[in-house]
Amino acid sequence: MKKLESTKLTADQQKFFTDKLAFVSSVSKDGEPQVGPKGSLNVVDESHLAWVEVTHAHLWENVQAGSKVAVVVADVPSHTNVRVIGTPHVSEDKEFIEAQYKKTGKTSGDVVVIDIEEIDA
Repeated sequence: MKKLESTKLTADQQKFFTDKLAFVSSVSKDGEPQVGPKGSLNVVDESHLAWVEVTHAHLWENVQAGSKVAVVVADVPSHTNVRVIGTPHVSEDKEFIEAQYKKTGKTSGDVVVIDIEEIDA
C-alpha cells in the first residue's frame, strides 16, 4: 500500500468501505495489538467513518485508553485494499447516534467516530 496525499475518501473508496467487511485494529496501553471485524462500520462523510460499539471488549478498551485505529477493507480476488488511520472518539450527539442506529440496524451501543488522518491504497 502507498500513503495517499489526500485525507478525504473518494467516492470509489467510500463505496469500497460500504461494500466490504471492515477490520479495525488498535493497540492496548501495554502495546498489545488487537484486530477484529466491525460489521456496523460505515462512511459518515469523506473525512469520517463510524461504527456502533456493542461488545465493549478489547477495541473499546483501547479506544477509551487513547489508541489510534487502522481500518482495512479488502477485495481478495482483485488484491485491492484501502486502509484508513485515524483518531477515534465517542459521539455524544444524540441525533447522530440515532441516525447511526437506523443506518446500521442497531438499537443500542456507543457510536465511535474516526477522524481520518491518513489513507493508504
